[in-house]
Amino acid sequence: MEKQFKLNLIITRAPAMAALDWIKQSWQILMQAPLKWLALFGCIAMLALLGSLHPVLMIPAIFLLPFLTAGLYKAIVAAQQQKTFDLAMLFSPLSEPGCRPVLVRIAAWNMLANIPLSLLNTALAEQIEQKLVDLPMALTFVAASVLVFMIFAYAVAIAYFLHERRILVIMHASLTACWRNIIPLLMFALLSMGLIMLTMPTMFIGLLLVIPLLNIAFFLSFNAFFALQVNPQDDAILEV
Repeated sequence: MEKQFKLNLIITRAPAMAALDWIKQSWQILMQAPLKWLALFGCIAMLALLGSLHPVLMIPAIFLLPFLTAGLYKAIVAAQQQKTFDLAMLFSPLSEPGCRPVLVRIAAWNMLANIPLSLLNTALAEQIEQKLVDLPMALTFVAASVLVFMIFAYAVAIAYFLHERRILVIMHASLTACWRNIIPLLMFALLSMGLIMLTMPTMFIGLLLVIPLLNIAFFLSFNAFFALQVNPQDDAILEV
């Protein structure tokens, strides 16, 4: 019997200054329909705000966030293809049964990974109040935060657009993509901090544009890091 074709995940390396191109492309996408983007990001911000108000609201907000993130990415792809998009697209992944289980698992694993970070953050906050900061604990918190970010940075995009359903493969792919592209991501982080600082004279009102700009640009980095290749001989594997 002839073996079926499998899709391999290919993780590429982007140039060090690729972050500049992501931001430039993001600005062009943002300016196509700025009010629509403000509405989409405002909806996500509202969900995050509601989740922070009460622990009862936090759980559904955590599990809804990957779906809204996938919907946001779907809108970005539509904008790249010069297609129309609206607020309803943000919620469209909720009606797609194929991606529901994996997005729920991503939310669950992300929540579990952030529990020790929350405990460390609480302990550090208490130490800061007492002006007695444990340096090893602080370094552990920073390192753990970066690691968790890298593991889940591209998880939703990998699951939704590359149709990967194995959670460990998804997390490994996201971590590997971040590690192999640490230089352009560091450059993106520096540019992001610079843009955020530029909003200070506006009493941070400029964040209404900067936050959508940076989030769209970050998704564009996913386009730069991942590619697909058909391999007729091997099962689906992670290529690094």
